[in-house]
Amino acid sequence: MESKIAYKRSYEDFDPIFKWRREQDRDTVELHLPGFKREQMRIQVNHLGFLVISGERPHDGTTWKRFKKEFELPKYCNEDAIRGNFMQNILSVVMPKKVDLIPQEEQVEEMPELEDDDEYQEKTAYKSLKLGRRSGEEESEQRDKERLDEYADTRENQFGENDVETTRDVAFKFMVVIIVVMVIVNYLVDMSKSLMGDAQSFFQN
Repeated sequence: MESKIAYKRSYEDFDPIFKWRREQDRDTVELHLPGFKREQMRIQVNHLGFLVISGERPHDGTTWKRFKKEFELPKYCNEDAIRGNFMQNILSVVMPKKVDLIPQEEQVEEMPELEDDDEYQEKTAYKSLKLGRRSGEEESEQRDKERLDEYADTRENQFGENDVETTRDVAFKFMVVIIVVMVIVNYLVDMSKSLMGDAQSFFQN
């Protein structure tokens, strides 16, 4: 009588190497799966929106190698157009983007981290202090500007008065010079007349 011995299959889990390729119209994930065949792998999309890639193959006697990878699908992915291609130990899963939907990562801005009350109060106090300093600096600059304007006006008035005084001095000196010249001219005229009279008297004698 022959006896049948049942061998229990054992599994050796491994984590395959993978990488992403981002393109304008599609995302592609590539897994390195040496020793696997096309029929030993499965590609699924579960109800949670995750891409599930799994597979198993004989390894040594009753030992099998298996793997399972899950990737969250982007919201802009067209799930109905997902396709896989296996060549030279590389499984490429292509996830085309929806034509009428912009990638969510390009629309949504990163939200700032929440701050606790102490940190918020400290930043608020710092901003208030900074604003107060800035206001004080602006008032100081305004006062300095007003002082400069007053100084400029004063200097301008002084220069104007000095100009008037200088003009008066020049006119006065000019008049004095004219009077002196006229006196000298009259003196010379008188002298010349006197000399001419003396000369005539001399010749007549």
